[in-house]
Amino acid sequence: MITLHRSKNLAYVFVLVGSCLDNLNVAAAFTMSQSLQKQLDASSSQATWVVSSYALTLGSFIIVFGKLGDVCGLHKVFLAGLFAMALLSLICAVIQHNIVPLIVFRALKGIAGAAVLPNAIGICGNYFQGPQLTRAIKLLMLATCGALGLGTILGGAFSQTNIGYRAFFYFSFALSLTTAVALCFVVVPVERTANHDLLSARYLNYGGAILLAGGLMMIIAGLTEAGSSWRSPKVYVTIPVGFVVVLAVFLFESVLVKKYQSRKIEKTSYLSRLVVLFPPEVAQITNFVPFVAGLFLNNAGFTATITALLLYHEFVDENDAVLAAAKVFCIAAGIVVGAVVYSQKAADRLGNKTLLVVSACVDLGSAVWVTRIDPNNKNSFWEFEFAPLLLYGWAINLFFQTFYHAMLSQTPLHLQGNVTGIFQTVGQIGLCVGTAVASSIIGALDTASPPARELVHSRCVNALWFNVACFAAELVLMLASKNS
Repeated sequence: MITLHRSKNLAYVFVLVGSCLDNLNVAAAFTMSQSLQKQLDASSSQATWVVSSYALTLGSFIIVFGKLGDVCGLHKVFLAGLFAMALLSLICAVIQHNIVPLIVFRALKGIAGAAVLPNAIGICGNYFQGPQLTRAIKLLMLATCGALGLGTILGGAFSQTNIGYRAFFYFSFALSLTTAVALCFVVVPVERTANHDLLSARYLNYGGAILLAGGLMMIIAGLTEAGSSWRSPKVYVTIPVGFVVVLAVFLFESVLVKKYQSRKIEKTSYLSRLVVLFPPEVAQITNFVPFVAGLFLNNAGFTATITALLLYHEFVDENDAVLAAAKVFCIAAGIVVGAVVYSQKAADRLGNKTLLVVSACVDLGSAVWVTRIDPNNKNSFWEFEFAPLLLYGWAINLFFQTFYHAMLSQTPLHLQGNVTGIFQTVGQIGLCVGTAVASSIIGALDTASPPARELVHSRCVNALWFNVACFAAELVLMLASKNS
């Protein structure tokens, strides 16, 4: 048992590295945009699609690959995703002169990322329980959030090299391949329980999976287009249709579970053995609604803040991409500090509701504080960003520590990947909403002929007020949560 325990710890180290790849790819994209435009002679909208195509497919396939992880083995799907990310990163790195193939392969890379993200968290829940689970979640927060801040800096730093943005893709290739190969030798297979054996790939709801991925893709694609204009048919048609498709899959499975998987129906029928994408156990998680709403609002406010502050520092403060990313890195630093000082014993004494309310209050106060940024004040960053962004990151960590611990400890082992995928999908939609709202408020900014500094400042502050609205709404929901 000691050898197995050590093996799990060693394997989890590489799982943590692999789990960082998603945040690295997302965060780096924020600061690679200008390099993409220059090297590929692309417009700002085309460069945006290089960034957005990854998020589009990532958010659309997370639930599907989370369920596949439970059915086929979390470690197997995780490894397959890592090898796919390595290959696709290399392809993205060698593409030159034509932006269309880059957009396509970035989208495929997002699918590979969808295989990695939920299964990494599912492995965490299957490997560890009790105090070990608390430590594993803390390490997960440190790794993924540190990668988020590091990604913004690496994206800008690699963009300054002779080969520009392509340098980051070479780095991503090397990291993905090294991690995948190492895991092949040290990974500990997730132990299958009797309930795992009831999950059969043969009876997986493949039709629902295809419809679900398609519906989510329409929603995320519409939100991506909304960054330019909410009045386009690509927005007001695709988003409602996507929601209808997703809702149809959910309702179909809910009725199916109630009717065909009851004791009164013959268990040998195909429908009674169908493996659903929306297991009813997810609703049994304490504070399920606050968690769903909190994930959505946290992520929406987060990307709105990142988008607004990066553009503010580049176009108002006239900082380069690396310096702008370094300033925004304060959020990631706050998350890391929060993860280090987090105490599960103290959290258990206070209860979920108290933690969620404190998190929302601190986020709300910090968000209001940041709106006071002043381009005419030389000390603006130190007075209105440094401290509030650190507090903002600390509060984000507090929310996610509470969320992950409750979710992983209450979800059955055979549904860890699936349930994680559901929550992560909601979070990805929140990220897209935040980016779309902030981008539409700020408007297109051309580096060749940028608008007046005062105008950009005003637009960025308006985008930051959207973040304030997100956390005000979250606070109301957290006050209505249960204190368990």
